[in-house]
Amino acid sequence: MEDIGVDISSDIEVDGMRVDENIEEKDVSDEEIEPEELERRMWKDRIKLKRIKEKQKLAAQRAAEKQKVGPTDQAQRKKMARAQDGILKYMLKLMEVCKARGFIYGIIPEKGKPVSGASDNLRAWWKEKVKFDKNGPAAIAKYEA
Repeated sequence: MEDIGVDISSDIEVDGMRVDENIEEKDVSDEEIEPEELERRMWKDRIKLKRIKEKQKLAAQRAAEKQKVGPTDQAQRKKMARAQDGILKYMLKLMEVCKARGFIYGIIPEKGKPVSGASDNLRAWWKEKVKFDKNGPAAIAKYEA
């Protein structure tokens, strides 16, 4: 046979160390341990590993949920602002065309703070007496319960 420069023997490389297959398996540690104790340790380590993996998976899910919530939340705020502009536009038109003396409105979203508006002549009353920002969500909670 032709010599190709490769040493073919029963040696194998494990973790950067050469190990001869013919040598009996050597214990890695000098510690003497009973099989039952080793099984118990292995069982504990498997449980620990499982818990660590579950925590990592849960953390990854939470991170993914946060990423999902961001854009949709932002889009919802944008839609709310557009709706509020539309309401304000139509209310002012009512004041002009229908000779309405004043208007008020309030929107309490599922998440976030309440949004409200009022004509100039009712704004002080709406903010100081009615206190819609505080009393509106409280009233909803009271009647939903």
